[in-house]
Amino acid sequence: MKSLDLFPYAPYPEQLRFMKDAESVLHEGGVLVVEACNGFGKTACALSSALSTGRKIIYATRTHEQVRQVLHEIQQINRKAGTEFSAVALASRQNLCLNDACKRLPISEAIEACRVLRKTHRCPYRTDLAGLNLPLPSVLSVEKMIQYGKENSICPYFLSREVARESRVVVAPYQYIFNENIRVKVGLSIDGNILIFDEAHNADKIGQEVLSDSLSERGLNNAIKELELVEYSPDFLERLLEYLDKNASADPSLKSGSELFTDLEKALGESISSIVNLYAPIIDEIREYKISEGRVPVCYLNGILNFLLLVESGERESYVAIYRMSKSGMKVIEYRCLDPSLAIRPVIEKAHSALIMSGTLSPMDYFTEILGLSEAECRTYSAIAKPKNIRTYVDTSVSTRFRERSEEMLRAYGERISKLIKNVPNGVLIFFPQREMMKQALDIWLRNGFIEKRGDRLFLSGKRIFEEGRSVRENARIVDEYKRAAKTKEGAILLAVFRGRNSEGSNFPYEEARGIFNIGLPYADYKDPVVKAQIEYLNKRKPGLGNLWYVMDAFRAANQALGRGIRHRDDWCHFFLMDKRYASHRRFISSWILINGMERIRL
Repeated sequence: MKSLDLFPYAPYPEQLRFMKDAESVLHEGGVLVVEACNGFGKTACALSSALSTGRKIIYATRTHEQVRQVLHEIQQINRKAGTEFSAVALASRQNLCLNDACKRLPISEAIEACRVLRKTHRCPYRTDLAGLNLPLPSVLSVEKMIQYGKENSICPYFLSREVARESRVVVAPYQYIFNENIRVKVGLSIDGNILIFDEAHNADKIGQEVLSDSLSERGLNNAIKELELVEYSPDFLERLLEYLDKNASADPSLKSGSELFTDLEKALGESISSIVNLYAPIIDEIREYKISEGRVPVCYLNGILNFLLLVESGERESYVAIYRMSKSGMKVIEYRCLDPSLAIRPVIEKAHSALIMSGTLSPMDYFTEILGLSEAECRTYSAIAKPKNIRTYVDTSVSTRFRERSEEMLRAYGERISKLIKNVPNGVLIFFPQREMMKQALDIWLRNGFIEKRGDRLFLSGKRIFEEGRSVRENARIVDEYKRAAKTKEGAILLAVFRGRNSEGSNFPYEEARGIFNIGLPYADYKDPVVKAQIEYLNKRKPGLGNLWYVMDAFRAANQALGRGIRHRDDWCHFFLMDKRYASHRRFISSWILINGMERIRL
């Protein structure tokens, strides 16, 4: 069947272009990188195109909400086309495990703890599911698997693994796909299959996080206690603790991956591999001891040995070691991967073909170069919203550039935004680079009379102001209240932070966002040693590439914030880019934002 036979909706011209391009590239075994705005229908387009090839699909997602969306679209495809494509969410134990001793542990710890619990018969849920004949639906959600697990005393996590073997579509977290050890342990094969990376604008960072690790004072102290519990000498851990104590301080310092490797072997007095071989067999002993004591079978020694293995086996010239104090005052060494291609290229090369997509990948040539995918085909598609519904304005009289930041500049922002908002009905989103700047702006705008206080509520140009919540629960309550207020005649304003809870993954359709104001640009802290190391590493790879990454990273977050506003073809939203740098860096702005150009604000 062709992708158009499977697509479950009446397609728009841009969606037809997307599916034609994707079907062609995926059939031929290539890599397609796609930029299309939020609300475009990328998920349905991608699935229809990939399913038409007849191959198994591994669909990478970042959030639980995206998992639900993928499974929903497959159900829609089955209804429309009369097909029975099977799909399952290969979720983490945090979402699927029914055993409290295991479900709250980090991914790698949970895998090992689960194995020991099963080995010692301490888990009541059946995991050997061969020959099990359950009346399962073709599209199996996390909620369904948990229900089946509880009703039949079987492990939902192992049920998902068993079903994934034969499923046409397997939806999995990015971490599963980028980490080869996890792929092997959960039985996820990429070879010869189609890979789809959704919301891939952060794929580089996720890949780097998967290939990074840290060694902390707390972890070492806990590992020492574990060895003492089972009566083994903790000498090597004490030597590592002494090294950490001498080298880490409140002032962060950097060493190359090779320097760290040499330092560690010198501190240990023997090779890392001999230490790992000697102590690895003790890990299960520690877990079993903890289980016998009724404790959670987490093993800190395992974490220490994994860190040492990474330092020994990784491509050390692509890593940096940062010695610093954690927020809780503990000394720590962060071993950071600086090359995202180390995570991404190997899986792309194993797959038959790949589709990498997001609403914010501009400039795409730099994005693919940083990922090590320069040979990929790149496509950009216009917003599905009617072009007249997108208006973009830029204010070149203001900037949050560090040397221009001042109370007077924030006052100017307040004055100009208060005038512009009068012409925007219903809901308005205002994004700031940092929470501290947001608080400072509120204070200055209140003192200068741009904000009016009525009781304990604040109003700007007649619209009630809501502030993004710090916790998930608090934010959900505030956003819900904001959305109700935005739909009233008076409207409402939500103040939020770039890279925060409401700037990525959240939707504000129709009256919930008729205007979005980007105050400045969210550049990463240039003084952060990891940021400096990243820029220097990429500049060595290609002159100027690191500096371009630094700019691209800021604009990617800014573009993401703008993507909150338009979700449907008849939706409309006006974008206000409140910083002169937007005008001078047009190529870093996603093309769907500039469909009608960029108009200068003159007040």
